[in-house]
Amino acid sequence: MNLKLIYTTFFTITFLLNTQACKAENIKQESNQTLDLDDALDLAMKNNHHIRSALATLPIAQANLIIAKYRPNPIFNSNGELVKGGSLHPGELWQTFETGRKRYWRVEIAKENISKTELEISKMMWEIHTKVHVGYADLAIGRELYNLASERVDFYESLFNSAEKRFKAGDLSKLELERTRIQLLTVKNELSEFDGKLKKANVEFNHLLGNEVKEEATIKNAETLIPSSKLESYPGISNILDEALLKRLEIAILEKEYGIARAQLKKAKSDRIPNLQLGAGAAMPSYHDNVWGPFYGAQFEIPLFNRKQGEIKQAKAQIDYLEREEERIKHDISIDVINSVKDLEVREEQLQRFQDELLADSEDILKMIKIGYQKGKLSLTDVLNAEQANRDLKQKYFESLYNYQFALASLEYAVGVPLYGLTEKKL
Repeated sequence: MNLKLIYTTFFTITFLLNTQACKAENIKQESNQTLDLDDALDLAMKNNHHIRSALATLPIAQANLIIAKYRPNPIFNSNGELVKGGSLHPGELWQTFETGRKRYWRVEIAKENISKTELEISKMMWEIHTKVHVGYADLAIGRELYNLASERVDFYESLFNSAEKRFKAGDLSKLELERTRIQLLTVKNELSEFDGKLKKANVEFNHLLGNEVKEEATIKNAETLIPSSKLESYPGISNILDEALLKRLEIAILEKEYGIARAQLKKAKSDRIPNLQLGAGAAMPSYHDNVWGPFYGAQFEIPLFNRKQGEIKQAKAQIDYLEREEERIKHDISIDVINSVKDLEVREEQLQRFQDELLADSEDILKMIKIGYQKGKLSLTDVLNAEQANRDLKQKYFESLYNYQFALASLEYAVGVPLYGLTEKKL
């Protein structure tokens, strides 16, 4: 495991996220402010409740370092023997001296735990980064789908009005009029469903940003999510798996767990060495003789029954477990990266196909069919089929755009760093 690269990556990611947090100090979402994805990420790094909670764990780990540095306190003792010829010890001072570098290994464990906590906080921030990316896309696409459903309602209201006029003129049957009315009610139900999904996406997005959930989040339209480059143009695509194995924070966290387990093993072995207690003070051998003299003593625990066998075995077992865990994590990362790359490639092809071929001229065809129906040249069935095909095509396009952004966010998470060349938006 290349520790230098792991630590370099960790500090790079931490610097980037902290830069976002500092930048967010000057960002306040007003009712008329339109957030792009970067603005949303800045706000989340500053205000997200999960990140704030994770940051609150760091002082706990830091306090454990203070505790680990403690040295044994001196003990003051006074005693006397209430028997004939008994001695008097009016004041004794005892001090325990730790042997075997016990304090050193306690401090090392505490330091490793602080580093592990910092990495876990960075991992939490990276998870929120991914969720904000997906949440932003969900909200942007949700609004497009809602607007599409709203336009569909307007279309069918206009169609129903035309049908009523044709029915009154005797140019349309009652059955055709009812079909139009039923279709209008159907699309109104669809609009209600999209409205509910949009409101839920707004609540989830505000939650990620740490805003009041009832606020109306103002973001840019879905066109900003259209990619400006392809996956094949990403400079690290040829060795993206190796990059992920170096930069995923799970690997760095695992290395810290190795350090903790090794230090615990060293500490357990040191704990087998008994601590030494030394004491000294004034003593009077007998209450009846006014003779004073010095007292000194030494004592230590005999490691007869407790020789830290359990702690040593536990630390060795933890190291063995971490070796297996390292294999599992690397295997899981490999699967995540490979699947994410394949998924993004598919989503990229689908989105490109929509943009290059499927969306062309569909709206113009729909307008011509509507005019033909109003003039009585086309049947209601012709109009319904054309409208359904057009709206389904647009809906699937927006869903394809969301699927692309979800796949991109998943690949970013799998690799462990932002894919800057792919996340630039076309404005």
